[in-house]
Amino acid sequence: MNNKRKTAALAAAVAALLGFGPQAGAQGRDTTSLALPALTAFFASTYIAKDAGFWDKHGLDVTLNQITGIGAMNAVLSSSVDFSNSSGPSIIRSNIRGQKLIAIGSTLDALPFELVVRKSVAEAAGLTLKTPIATRVAALKGKKISVDSPNTIVHGWLRYFARQGGLSAERDMTVAMMQPPTALAGLKSGEIDGAVLSTPFSASAERQGTGTIIASSLAGDFPDLLPFTFNVIPSRPGFCDHKPSVCQKLMDGYADAKESFEILQKRMSGINPDDLNSAFVQVRKWTPRTTKVVVAGLEHSQELMLVGGMIKDDEKMSSFDSVYT
Repeated sequence: MNNKRKTAALAAAVAALLGFGPQAGAQGRDTTSLALPALTAFFASTYIAKDAGFWDKHGLDVTLNQITGIGAMNAVLSSSVDFSNSSGPSIIRSNIRGQKLIAIGSTLDALPFELVVRKSVAEAAGLTLKTPIATRVAALKGKKISVDSPNTIVHGWLRYFARQGGLSAERDMTVAMMQPPTALAGLKSGEIDGAVLSTPFSASAERQGTGTIIASSLAGDFPDLLPFTFNVIPSRPGFCDHKPSVCQKLMDGYADAKESFEILQKRMSGINPDDLNSAFVQVRKWTPRTTKVVVAGLEHSQELMLVGGMIKDDEKMSSFDSVYT
């Protein structure tokens, strides 16, 4: 064998050993599926990875499925889909109750919720984001406040807020269940006094002149809950052991996802562009530099669940080793 052939053979062997070259290409494309529980700006990294072709670049075909609420995570548990976008609290509670899931990555490190009250309510009580939080809480006693659905992270956030002023959301307020578009209409008609919303819906309420934001994790309320594991990518235990290339390609696509407001606009075409841009600014701010799950974020997720009444004290996990990788 001449020197050129020896060099070529050695290069091919090293390439195969390191996992690239002809052997890597021979693996071909992979396919997978991911469920989204809602249409929201805070899943921007998923939309961008899909629509900008980052998964495609890595040889992964991803089918996105819209499955409302907790149904997205349940679809992973039932093996209907391989992954979902779900919150840290949802994953923790699932594991506590014996429904094992494991988070392989994280895409958002903050709570994107804001409490919007009708403008007349805020003005009558003199409420702003700078008002002492105990005063803000006290002003909502006897008021009707909406959340998306019972015992969700949104509901837990309202309970956490209420306890900052010594109140109970259930005992001292009336809690209504409304999806964001319905809540916006309810604020306008006076059917409700306030709503826990994420931006851009909270921004829309202020722009329309129907609501005032009086509490906001994004504006600095509850710094003790940061970082917060808001959006993780869970799958079933053992899935990545059997299909490591699928998991690697999925997270590589997330890592590659760049800022692309145009993609978000297409996905959420019914939202006012200015409101959507304000949401996108927050997405960029709170998107982590890496997709690694941070233990502190899981600890804060569990703290919100405890204070928010989503789990009992004797249910809390002492270690999150089984919840993430």
